[in-house]
Amino acid sequence: MPPNDSASRRTASFEKLQVNMMQVVRTVPLFASLREETWDEVADKLIGLCYPRDAYLFFEGDQPEYLYIIWMGRIKLLRHSIDGRDVVLDVLGPERLVGELAVFEGAPYSQTAQAMEDVAVIAITRQDYLELLQRFPALSLAVINELGRRLRVVNDLVQSLAVDRVERRIARALLRLAHYNGSPTRDGTMIQMRLTRQDLADMTGTTVETAIRVMSRFRKAGWITTQRGRVIIRQPAELDTVANQS
Repeated sequence: MPPNDSASRRTASFEKLQVNMMQVVRTVPLFASLREETWDEVADKLIGLCYPRDAYLFFEGDQPEYLYIIWMGRIKLLRHSIDGRDVVLDVLGPERLVGELAVFEGAPYSQTAQAMEDVAVIAITRQDYLELLQRFPALSLAVINELGRRLRVVNDLVQSLAVDRVERRIARALLRLAHYNGSPTRDGTMIQMRLTRQDLADMTGTTVETAIRVMSRFRKAGWITTQRGRVIIRQPAELDTVANQS
């Protein structure tokens, strides 16, 4: 084999990786305002990273190094409570942003990001991203819109944990997961992630035993079922009634 063949193959593989990453980044609303002629420059700023299940991308209080875009897999955002328990604030899947608030503000990450399964992400350094914001102000508006959505999710969660009964909190969590991470199947909407009882308890501020009891009640009523470790929402209207009852 000629000595330059190996280098050529590495170059071709790198270029293919860049193309694949660009295809993902182009689907993210945050970057929709970029003009076609700028994409080659953006491509040079993208970094592909992989994390195994349960690995941490960053911890609450870390300095912001990267803005992450989820390529494959799902990530949960955690806050550590005073009593030592983790509260899951959000679950993010492909094409969603992670760490954008800290990168935008320059403040430490306010949440911990942990892989719920094997995850591939596309990272952009904070310095590179700030340069893009300065050159393309429309990106700032897209960031503000995403931050507003994230703030609404957190506010809803805080209010729910404070005043809602546990059945209502779990029904809301299931419907939210189905909305952002669901796919239609013959039996209903499948939440495309393995949701453990501990995950559900952390998301709703309750105990594992209570989460098991409520999920069992929903299952017996025929509102949900499980398949290969994934929850299927069979009767969303019934769950919605529970989620919105006063």
